[in-house]
Amino acid sequence: MAPRIVSLYKNKNLRTILGTLVVLTAFVVFTEMTLRTIVPVAFIFFAVMGHDVVDETYDLPEGTNWFAYGASVVVVGAYFAVAGPTPWVGSLIALAGLWFVFDGATTIRYEPSLSTHEYVADIDDADMGEAMLRMQTLNVVYRGLEDAPEPKTATELAADLDLTESRVERALEFLDTKGRVEQMGNQYRAEPPQWGRVTPVVQFFSWLPRRIVRPFRRVAANA
Repeated sequence: MAPRIVSLYKNKNLRTILGTLVVLTAFVVFTEMTLRTIVPVAFIFFAVMGHDVVDETYDLPEGTNWFAYGASVVVVGAYFAVAGPTPWVGSLIALAGLWFVFDGATTIRYEPSLSTHEYVADIDDADMGEAMLRMQTLNVVYRGLEDAPEPKTATELAADLDLTESRVERALEFLDTKGRVEQMGNQYRAEPPQWGRVTPVVQFFSWLPRRIVRPFRRVAANA
């Protein structure tokens, strides 16, 4: 009995489902949320979880995650449009879901998304500790270069930050692809953000239109 309980506890999907059920139950019990308002959220979650379980078993093509998520959002939007107090909100939700469905379908049909750097490509499959360590390493390495009075090599930076040289090298390679550092021979220096503190906001609003039209460009390119 005990080994079976341990094996169930090690099941990540089962733990996530049980944890979510506990959170949803707490919302219904301790807040003003009702079963009517919590069901749409639960539906989207379990639809996404169902995709993840099937994906682990059958290795579904890239894009099916957006397709499954979008389909669940369309259903929820239609539900709100019919049964909700503000039908136009439900219509907007359903429209957003249709975009996700379209994006997923065009990804499956025509091409995968842009290639991801190996530093973050498998981060979803890594354990939480490793994922957090990589993100922390990126920040520490960038700050180390930013505070340095002159460019540094990966070896020098690793010694200064008390990190392994291999971790620093991988972080520098990723930061270089993102334009956050500049490589000069075997030395690196930090590149200051182009727009200062509002750089993330500017980057987001310049990226968003391109991301929205990407599935339409896929169709146009393959017409």
